[in-house]
Amino acid sequence: MRSRRVVLVVLAVITGGTSASAGIAGTTNLFEQPLESGIASHVYVAHVDQGGLPTGSWDLVVLQKDPFTSTGRLVPTSWNVGAKTGFVPSSPSTAQLGFRNQIGTSTAQMEGDTVGAYLDSKDLPTTLSRQKMMITPQYRFPAGATPVPFAHSTSVLNAEMDLQVPFAVGRDTYVNADLLFVDPNGVRISYNVKLFRNGAHAATLGSSYNEIDNAYMINCPLGTDTHFVTRASTSGSSTGATWVGWRHFQWSIDQAQFVAAINRLAAQYPDKVRITDPTQYVLAGIHLNAEFHYSPDPAELSWSMRGMKLWLSW
Repeated sequence: MRSRRVVLVVLAVITGGTSASAGIAGTTNLFEQPLESGIASHVYVAHVDQGGLPTGSWDLVVLQKDPFTSTGRLVPTSWNVGAKTGFVPSSPSTAQLGFRNQIGTSTAQMEGDTVGAYLDSKDLPTTLSRQKMMITPQYRFPAGATPVPFAHSTSVLNAEMDLQVPFAVGRDTYVNADLLFVDPNGVRISYNVKLFRNGAHAATLGSSYNEIDNAYMINCPLGTDTHFVTRASTSGSSTGATWVGWRHFQWSIDQAQFVAAINRLAAQYPDKVRITDPTQYVLAGIHLNAEFHYSPDPAELSWSMRGMKLWLSW
């Protein structure tokens, strides 16, 4: 059985001991990527592990079960995955799990404050067109502890991370930071901050519905466009070119931007997205949406990330 260590979540660290409603500037930390000694108890394989997606812990979610094992679970790998991801753990035997214990297999990494993955479509069968492959780091807030980021008009939701994407193949290969919001009716809003799309010269603003995840998506390029998100001055921008070495990404979403995003989705899906009051939305979780669609064309992706953090300011 998987152990689920609770990640530090501070819901009331406020400068000066006051609240946002008092009109005094402050901050509240929501999530900070924890230090992990290894990967073994932090991998969730969809369609294999029971009980639904874990909450209250920092995990790597694998979309497909391992086709090379009878259990569907990943196995320890010792090859130099860091040559692909840019992250070389001090103890590969405890930091890496992959589809097979051989060089070049799809493998996940977790050690210290860093996670990474190498994905190769050759490890999965090709039965349908545009199949998706994904290993994503994720944190979901436990029931009863989901923050309400825009409960106050002055609230600003902030996020940051260091990221590298050394290698990518395929026309539909990308990395987004995804914030999941949920309204009282259970409607899911996927707030995608677009960081990388292979070969794309400019990320585009847009909205859509993801039938597989049952989520209404708002897509926000991280750059000069501030309709739904604002890039920090110290942050990298959305790009279509791979890179090696840590690049810092940081952004913010204020209440007006969140309302603009919800209004856009409500106009596009009036029978589904009906609540436009920002105080009614909770933040269910965050994950790095690092994936590709493949078949008939092959695809590959490598990435590593450290220091993911979420906080409120006002």
